[in-house]
Amino acid sequence: MKEKSLPILHIDDFEQAPRHYPDVYVQLFREHVAQYQIVQAPHRHDFYLLAIFTKGQGTHTIDFIDYPIRPGSVFFMSPAQVHTWTYSEDADGYLFFFNPAFYLVDYSARKLFDLPLYHSLATPPVAYLSDPAAAEIEEIFVRVYQEALGSGYRREDIIRSYLNILLVKLSGFSLASHPYQFSAHAQSQIRQLELLVEKHYVEHKTVRDYADMMALSEKQLYTVCQTALGKSLQKIIQERLVLEAKRLLVHTELSVAQVADRLNFLDHSYFNRFFKKEAGVTPEQFRRDYQ
Repeated sequence: MKEKSLPILHIDDFEQAPRHYPDVYVQLFREHVAQYQIVQAPHRHDFYLLAIFTKGQGTHTIDFIDYPIRPGSVFFMSPAQVHTWTYSEDADGYLFFFNPAFYLVDYSARKLFDLPLYHSLATPPVAYLSDPAAAEIEEIFVRVYQEALGSGYRREDIIRSYLNILLVKLSGFSLASHPYQFSAHAQSQIRQLELLVEKHYVEHKTVRDYADMMALSEKQLYTVCQTALGKSLQKIIQERLVLEAKRLLVHTELSVAQVADRLNFLDHSYFNRFFKKEAGVTPEQFRRDYQ
């Protein structure tokens, strides 16, 4: 069966001089959604996203989870996540899109790797800031936007510096609100595990496999998962499989059997039972609910 095309957007798709530079895009939310109608439908990016809302209400749906939009809400998304917006007419704020290449000109890959904002396993993709924190972050977004509009000396360097400040400050706010306080080593382990799960989840590898790849014992890996994430590694892998199954069911026309095959379930009936146990409905019902 033919597969539907879920749009994958690139920064170049939003080119608008003089606000566009290689690997970065900064824009007011209201102007962005008015100009680019494609963002009204579910889509994914190949870049990182930062967004702050200063006005209005609504819902930001990221991988089938609804997050309220309200003033002071800041969203951060990684490449490949599927999302869409619904929002009131007065909704506004600032968007900041960037490719890793833009950040890595002046900052190490390790620094970006260790920041907790884009760790989907450990942190939600939104922070609801207090009024003072929101005012502080909004001021930085305003400065970024003004630099993007201007033609000042080495403005890309200034924007990159502001991006680093945003990432570090928002990481601090995110960690402060987390029930667990992670050490830098624990953050690194979580990120490593996240990358390994993303790479291998379709292969249905065992806990022992992941422990070996991380040079840990199974007991040590269990402790990392339970302490930092509050769930077992098996549950983490199951959740990633279910998420991909949901994406394929809603955003493609593959049959349920083809989805099972894509996710390496040799027994289609087992896939149906697995999905219903994890999602609460059958694959067919889940697809109907989103049609």
